[in-house]
Amino acid sequence: MGTSPSFELQELINENHNWSQTYGNSESHLRSNYTDIKAVDYISDGKTLNATFWLASGLKNSSLATFSQPFRKVSYGILIDADSNTKTGYNGADYDFYVESVGGKVSGYLYQLSSTGGYRLVGSKINYTRPVADTNVLPGSINLSFDLGAINYPSDYNLLFYTAESYKSNEVRQFTSWVNIPPPSLQMTTSPSNITIRQGEEQLVPARIKSTTGFSNDVINITLAGNINKNYESESGFNSSELHVTVQRNQPPLFKIAIPSQTPLGIYTVPLVATIREPSIATITKPISINPRGGFIDPEFELSKKYPTVGYITKPISLTVTVIAPKSIADVFRDFWGTYGQFIGIFAGAFIGAFAKVIFDRSKKKHEYAE
Repeated sequence: MGTSPSFELQELINENHNWSQTYGNSESHLRSNYTDIKAVDYISDGKTLNATFWLASGLKNSSLATFSQPFRKVSYGILIDADSNTKTGYNGADYDFYVESVGGKVSGYLYQLSSTGGYRLVGSKINYTRPVADTNVLPGSINLSFDLGAINYPSDYNLLFYTAESYKSNEVRQFTSWVNIPPPSLQMTTSPSNITIRQGEEQLVPARIKSTTGFSNDVINITLAGNINKNYESESGFNSSELHVTVQRNQPPLFKIAIPSQTPLGIYTVPLVATIREPSIATITKPISINPRGGFIDPEFELSKKYPTVGYITKPISLTVTVIAPKSIADVFRDFWGTYGQFIGIFAGAFIGAFAKVIFDRSKKKHEYAE
């Protein structure tokens, strides 16, 4: 039996706090805090995908009572692009897995989606006996567990998390950005590649940061993170008795590194956290299906046009700096001669040649007078 890639706990900070009107034209009784996604944690052992939705409001008893109201439905779901192919599925999404609360009862569904607008039910579980909401956790969370075997354990896939809230004939949804599985990491190159700075000196270091997916190097933020061994502050500067590092510019990245004269010689690692903006693999390329009887556009296809197509990757990276001794007198002379030696040699040669000519001319004249 195959498995999908396993990965450690990832966290997606939701940058999209806007609801999309899916059905109807009224937002009354909708846009609740318990469908406002603050962040999503997700992890997988290769067989099961587990996701935790962190919400703006906790699901207290009052909230659960709201779920039990007639004509009200709340859903938490995951759109899955199982083949990383934008030409298949529903705007790139091949499956839709979600749990919904209707009349106080929670059920789960998995649908396979088609680019034609069709869909089929792959599986369902009516009346969950295990709660998906933890009412004791603040601010609030929903836990989803998905068996990757139901979609044949894809090796590369993409996820988009969403919530849906409906009342009577009106519905709104909120989406996160797409995330890639396996999760990408960030890579940084600097110029020079090996940063070597002498005690008591400073240096400007340009850099380039990109994701391993290779789609983008659009850096929108860099902060200097705390080191587990030192109490550095997570600010725009990294200050200690050993190194002073500041971010001069985010895009393209530029760092200013200053080495105090008392810094011990050695190799130092500066922890960073960078966020880059990256376009999603699943993009808006699908045709719009038109109902042949009513002549109207299927709202589900209209909804797909609102899928976020830009994601954000926030990952730790590091900057390695080698501190060496200050220049000795011999080093200063060697550098000076390396820079100006050729010029001095040419100048000195010309001077000696001219001086020799003067001496020769004077000697020649004295010889002529003597004759």
